[in-house]
Amino acid sequence: MSGTRGTGVQRFRFFMWIATALWLIAALAAVIDGDTLNAVAWFGFVAAGALTASGVTERSRGLAYLSIALMVASVGLLMGVFLVD
Repeated sequence: MSGTRGTGVQRFRFFMWIATALWLIAALAAVIDGDTLNAVAWFGFVAAGALTASGVTERSRGLAYLSIALMVASVGLLMGVFLVD
């Protein structure tokens, strides 16, 4: 019964591609709205999500650290924008 489904890693990657697409929509909405800092933060999420979903972070430790740094920086930027506004 469980043989017809993909592995846990495949489902995780599929989820990450969906999240990356949603982050891209949010980034484009921020660009259209003219909010530069929010757009930069959302594009940071898009970059981190694309790196993770593509599987390249499993092969390179440096790119895994880059993905984590992008995620942390994006969260920090969004929190900063939220607290200032």
